[in-house]
Amino acid sequence: MKEEIFQIHRYSVGYKIDKQLLLSLKDIFEQYSEKSVLEIRVGCNNNASYVFDNVDECFEFFDKKPYRIIKMEISVMFGTEYDSNQIKLSFDNGDRPLTELRFQFDNGDDYLLLKNKIELCLNNFKLSYRILSRLPIMPMLLTIVFICICVYTGIKNIIFPRTIQWMIIGIWIVGNFNIVVFPVFTRIKRNLFPCIEFKIGQNALIEEKNASKRNFIVGTVVIGTVLGIVGNYISDFIF
Repeated sequence: MKEEIFQIHRYSVGYKIDKQLLLSLKDIFEQYSEKSVLEIRVGCNNNASYVFDNVDECFEFFDKKPYRIIKMEISVMFGTEYDSNQIKLSFDNGDRPLTELRFQFDNGDDYLLLKNKIELCLNNFKLSYRILSRLPIMPMLLTIVFICICVYTGIKNIIFPRTIQWMIIGIWIVGNFNIVVFPVFTRIKRNLFPCIEFKIGQNALIEEKNASKRNFIVGTVVIGTVLGIVGNYISDFIF
């Protein structure tokens, strides 16, 4: 009798991939078997893929190259036979972001042991803004602005001409349509709010710049909203 385990687990995106995470995963694999064979496959925005057999080599390469990392696959085989136990961990920050863990094992206990260890490790590297990564931010902002205009005009008994009303509705519809259809908006959002953050080599500098832009945008929206609400209450109180 032979036991076979084939499992695929998908997780909510929002992880920071840095050297500490890769070294932690490497330790988990080596603790399970000294015969583990590691492979790191990295896809970049220059439409090329790079394959490494150790963590240090990967980081030394990307310290010198400014390519934006789009996806990474960490594969490990616990043996040299074609049917050896193996794991593949995928991180994808592309148009369809993905975090996936694949197992091919011949022992259910070992599979559960490694699965729990890897999940525990990943939980320590979750991004603080991971919810914003999944939300359609621009359509939500357009919708909020549209609702605020409707509420404000209703409270103030302001009646726009029908042409202006149709222009406001048209801007909202066209704006949402363009954001959803055209990939450039998706790429901008994916850069500012990456579902997977690769802090490796030159990519760490890119992520730091994006973090500054992200904090500015979030701060501007929050502060602008608060000031708008406060200003509205003050104007109502005075007038």
